Amino acid sequence: MESKADVAHVECVAQLARHLASVPHVHIAHPRRSAVAIVIRLVISTYPPYTPAQTPEATIQSLHAFLNHPLVSSSQAQVLFIQRAQHSRDPWSGNIGFPGGKHELCDTSDQDTAERETREELGLDLKMGFVHLGQLDDVAVYLLGQGTRMAVSPHVYLQTQEQSELCVSDEVASAHWIDFSCMVQRAERPVRPFSREYKSIGASIAARIFPKYAQTQPWWFRIASVGLGNLHYTVLPLPYTAEHSVTNKVLEAGPNSVRVSDHVRFASDTELYLWGISLCMVSELVDMSLPIAPNRSVASPWPQLGSWLWTDINWVTNTAHRVMWSTQRRKPYTTSNDFFVSNIRW
Repeated sequence: MESKADVAHVECVAQLARHLASVPHVHIAHPRRSAVAIVIRLVISTYPPYTPAQTPEATIQSLHAFLNHPLVSSSQAQVLFIQRAQHSRDPWSGNIGFPGGKHELCDTSDQDTAERETREELGLDLKMGFVHLGQLDDVAVYLLGQGTRMAVSPHVYLQTQEQSELCVSDEVASAHWIDFSCMVQRAERPVRPFSREYKSIGASIAARIFPKYAQTQPWWFRIASVGLGNLHYTVLPLPYTAEHSVTNKVLEAGPNSVRVSDHVRFASDTELYLWGISLCMVSELVDMSLPIAPNRSVASPWPQLGSWLWTDINWVTNTAHRVMWSTQRRKPYTTSNDFFVSNIRW
């Protein structure tokens, strides 16, 4: 049986476009909104002509012709990630994710927000030389004890023309093009909590429950910290290379130097550590890129309690989350209302 990691990347992109066009996304109604751009490029020497279209049906047909062109059909796909610059007032300081930001009054839609923020942060104009494939499900930014703080709308784009080098702003520490295979292969072999390859970003449970005392740390807070332990957020390691990376020359710092503390890092010298809502988006991106949705996510973003203290509770919460997640996820099975007709064998 053919491995999911061995499926041609253009087939994944074609399937992604098909599913995004035919399966409605989940919208979260919330007054505070943000949007990000998930940008995909194909590594090719020369881009063939792409005919822009005005309707979803025509866009799919144009993509079909573009992806089946001899210059494109055997190419590899890469996804653009950024590491945010370190800033004390930024709650996502140093995190790995996608270009994007908060909705502004000048934005008429979430798509406008994603495109404006990408232009400001990386100098990429997504209205020129890119095609908007569609939108993933909205993701809720949830904080323990504070509920849903914001809804994030992820928009997916495919590069169709040669572009100049990325120009990172002072909001971005570095930008990286990551091989799509690094994500697709996890559909068959997901990251399992507390396995040998498991990596995580820890957060004190006591600090989440009593944030006002996280700085002063009275005696009872220190006891609670030891007794409750940490929340462990699963990390998906993404290998990166200098050849496909751009570092902010003003900051003169590599990804590994941007960190919250000596104990919390979002990258090493060879890997980016993806977690949280960005990991949720990547999980759905992979799901939508495959003909049949995998049974599990590439890596569950659901936090884990310390394995030595909370094993039974972890099992219960993981089971409950898997059941809830499987019923809510956007299932990209081939449906009868798909209007994309392709001669590609899936």
